Amino acid sequence: MSVEVTGMEEVFAKLEEKFSERKLNSIEKQALTPAGQYVKNEVKSAVSFFKDTGAEYDEVVVGKPRKIGGVNVIRVGWRGPMERYRLVHLSEFGYTRFGKHYNPRGFGQLQKTYDKIKPYYRVITSGKLREKLL
Repeated sequence: MSVEVTGMEEVFAKLEEKFSERKLNSIEKQALTPAGQYVKNEVKSAVSFFKDTGAEYDEVVVGKPRKIGGVNVIRVGWRGPMERYRLVHLSEFGYTRFGKHYNPRGFGQLQKTYDKIKPYYRVITSGKLREKLL
């Protein structure tokens, strides 16, 4: 899951004027951390709707901000002893077994959550970046 923030050109231009490239990279990563925690909490609430053993809920993790392809990103996913990352896509997209298609209880829940939180993620990230300008 990834979220793209657009319309921040003027904020980035002011930040680039004020800080070095290295410091700007650090500021961007600091802005991604609380936004990543917000996404993690929202994903947890989405998977709690269809939790059975609770493993999908318990294994939601947020990674460290990293620069990939010249862009700072933060990843939210699943990691744990029950290895639920293997089953999340089946809950999200459904599956076919013996020629019959199944739609589990969690069918489409993550996409709905993603669509719902996109504007809030942007507000959190841009708010943290604007704080650094003041």
